[in-house]
Amino acid sequence: MVSHLPEKVYISFDIDGLDPKLCPHTGTPVPGGFETEQIFYLIRRIVQSGRKFIGFDLVEIGVGDTEWDANVGARILWKLSNLLVASNS
Repeated sequence: MVSHLPEKVYISFDIDGLDPKLCPHTGTPVPGGFETEQIFYLIRRIVQSGRKFIGFDLVEIGVGDTEWDANVGARILWKLSNLLVASNS
């Protein structure tokens, strides 16, 4: 999959694609969705391939009665930021 990507890669991360146990209050939960480590594995492979990770957006973080979804969103934001820096150093 990575070999079919262009030299410069922009990632749009929609939290809806994660397993609902991670963000249960997102707009459109997807039963059987991805685990975060599966997504980050793919992004690390993009970086390791020599492609330039040029940016990202993070959308569909739900709001619930607890801070669960916000915490997951913040952790994803942190990880994406670190991978972006690693790709551009």
